Amino acid sequence: MAVEDLTLGLILALAMLPVAGWASPRFARCIRAGQRIRPEGPADHRGKAGTPTMGGIVPLALILAGTGILWALGPGPSAGGAFVLLSMGLGGVVGLLDDLRSQRRGTSVGFFPHQTLLTQALGAGLLCLLVPTLGEVGLAIPFSAVSLPLSSLPVGAWIPLVVVGFMGTVNAVNLADGLDGLATGAWLLSVLGLLLAGGGTELGGIALAALGAGAGFLWANAYPARVFLGNVGSMGLGGFLFGIAFASGRVFLLPFTGGLFVVMALSVILQVMSYKLTGVRLFKMAPFHHHLEEGEVAWPHRIRSPGWPEPKVVVRLWLLEAAFALLGVLAGSFA
Repeated sequence: MAVEDLTLGLILALAMLPVAGWASPRFARCIRAGQRIRPEGPADHRGKAGTPTMGGIVPLALILAGTGILWALGPGPSAGGAFVLLSMGLGGVVGLLDDLRSQRRGTSVGFFPHQTLLTQALGAGLLCLLVPTLGEVGLAIPFSAVSLPLSSLPVGAWIPLVVVGFMGTVNAVNLADGLDGLATGAWLLSVLGLLLAGGGTELGGIALAALGAGAGFLWANAYPARVFLGNVGSMGLGGFLFGIAFASGRVFLLPFTGGLFVVMALSVILQVMSYKLTGVRLFKMAPFHHHLEEGEVAWPHRIRSPGWPEPKVVVRLWLLEAAFALLGVLAGSFA
C-alpha cells in the first residue's frame, strides 16, 4: 500500500470528519425528510418519528469527492476504485428510490421486499459488467496463504459471488440500521478490519477517506440521533463495504470483518423460519438488536430478552463487531 495514498487518505479523513458531522443533519433538515416509524416496532422508538433522515447522502457524497481528489492527485482513476464507487452508488440509488417512495406515501414502507430485491439484483447485474476490468485480483482464502486469482474463476462462479455478495451486504447493513449509531459504528469497524487485513493501493486511501466521512456522520447519528442514514445511506454504505472487499480481494473475509451484519441477517431468517414452522417467534423482535432492547411485546417468543437500554445495546454490539473485525484481520494474516 503506497505511503502517499495512505497519507492523502488520512488528510482527507481528518478534513471530512467535521464536514460530515456538521452537514449531515443540516442537509436532512433542508430536504425536509422525516423518519417514519413502523407501527410494529419498539414502542420507545415512536418518539423518533420526524427525526431528519436521508442524511447518509452526505457521507456518500464525501466518499465520492474524496476518491476524486485521490485520483486527481495520484496516478488517476483505477478499475478497483471505479468498482467501489459503482457498488456504493448502486446501493445508494436503490435506497434513495425506497426513501423517496416512503416519504411520498408518508409511511415507513417504501418498496415492498420483492421490489427491493429486484432492483438490487439489477444493480448487481450492472456491477458484474465491471468485474472483467479488475485484472489480476487475488481472492484471499481465510486462514490460509492461498490466493485464488479472480481471472481463474469461470463466469458461472464469480457472477453468483458478486450478486449474492452485493445483495447480502447491502441488505445486512440496512437491517442493522435500527438503533442510533449502530449500523454506522459497526460499518466503521468492518471497513477498518478490511483495511488492516490489507489489499489494494489507492483502495487503502479510499477506505481511510470513507472512515473519516463515516465517523463524522456518527457524531450526529450517535444516541440520541440528530439525523438518520435513511435507506440511501445504509444501502450505499453496504455497497461500499462490498465493493472495497471485492476489489481488494478480501471478499471472503467480509463475513468475518462484517460479522455483526451476518448476525442481523441470520436473526431475521431464523425469526421467519421459526414463525412459519412452529407459529412462535424465536426472538422478541427481529433484527436481533431489537430483541436485546428493553420493552415488552404481546406475542410469545422462545428466547428471553435481556431488556437493555438502547445505548447499552449499541455499545455492546459495537464491541461484538470489533471482535469480528479482529477475527477477519486474523483470517487474512496468513497470506
